[in-house]
Amino acid sequence: MIATIAGQQIVSLRRQRIFLGLLATFLVMTALAGVIGWSSHNTIVRAYDEAVRVLAAAGKPAPPNPFTHKPPLSLLSNMAIYIPLIGALVALVLGHLSMTDDQSSGIGRLVFSRPVSRTSYVLGKMLGAGAVIALILAASVVVSALSLLVVNGVVPSIEELGRLCLFYLLAWLYLMVFALVGMVTVLMTRRQSLALLSALGVWLVLTFAVPQFTSGAHPTSSLNPVSQPVSTSQAFFDVTAKARPYSVSEQYKEASARILQTAGAESTFETVKRVLPIVVLLGGLGLLAVILVRRHDYSRSIAGE
Repeated sequence: MIATIAGQQIVSLRRQRIFLGLLATFLVMTALAGVIGWSSHNTIVRAYDEAVRVLAAAGKPAPPNPFTHKPPLSLLSNMAIYIPLIGALVALVLGHLSMTDDQSSGIGRLVFSRPVSRTSYVLGKMLGAGAVIALILAASVVVSALSLLVVNGVVPSIEELGRLCLFYLLAWLYLMVFALVGMVTVLMTRRQSLALLSALGVWLVLTFAVPQFTSGAHPTSSLNPVSQPVSTSQAFFDVTAKARPYSVSEQYKEASARILQTAGAESTFETVKRVLPIVVLLGGLGLLAVILVRRHDYSRSIAGE
């Protein structure tokens, strides 16, 4: 029954062309990351070549090539930014639609006129959303591999492909958190607009507010390089910085940087520890969805605008 509900959800998204829209969004996002990486690569290479010519004419030795020790996967470092910003919004919409479609159309009442348990229903919805996100990310893996081939000029190694797949597996876990947020907010509210607005509020808190507080940095540090002005106390941020290990957005970015090798090396155990808050939050949201769906009133359709 879980697989049946998941299959029906996927078919419904395909018929509404929502799946194609989400797929196109991710592919454009992935291609954009590749284009930006290619543009940056070419700009630096041209500047280096020009510097080599100038130094050679002056009889001076040229500095080492800046790309000699640069990780090949660093080309995709922008994806670690795009996924929490754009990808999480896409996952929110997917989770929202997964629950509201049945309620707004009245299908939910028909489903529960049959011997279908509430738990099987919500697990099927989760499985359907997870399968859609997995298919979209699988397509992104292909685009990313092609980008690496074009820019780096060599076929990605087995290790690089393994790290690429591991990065997108982490992205799947992260995006599933927001897909479940979209589902949970629908089960907690009676209006589609309020449910979507609530989900966006959670996205803003997890993506912007919590990282700002747990970074321990001054709020204007992105605009002003002075980290601690004389007239400003950092006591508040010194306290909130202790919660940084529990910020799913920050830990996702840190774990992604380690997988793509764009940050300092650390042990596998430390990287796994960074993923734990995401897994715990995902499990908590899944349990909450199961509890809420058992109490949800499917005798009435959700109000839509």
